[in-house]
Amino acid sequence: MTDSAATPMQQTLRWLAANTGFPAARLPARAEILLLISTAAEEEQVALQRSPRFLIERNDKASDASLRAYAMNRSLAHYVCNNGQKT
Repeated sequence: MTDSAATPMQQTLRWLAANTGFPAARLPARAEILLLISTAAEEEQVALQRSPRFLIERNDKASDASLRAYAMNRSLAHYVCNNGQKT
């Protein structure tokens, strides 16, 4: 995996391993917390920059009900009743 495809968390772990001897040696607790918070913020920023694929968020219940009724009426319009069948 290349660095360009690495996630912010992977980059942070690589930096920790290279510069602090992680996991054998650790940073002070406050420094680790700050580092992880900045990594989480960077991950969120990356997620926001990605284009939402097929993301449809609507809160219009009347329109949704109308579309459902329209689809149901279209399916019923093609129903063929065969009265020529003798029982």
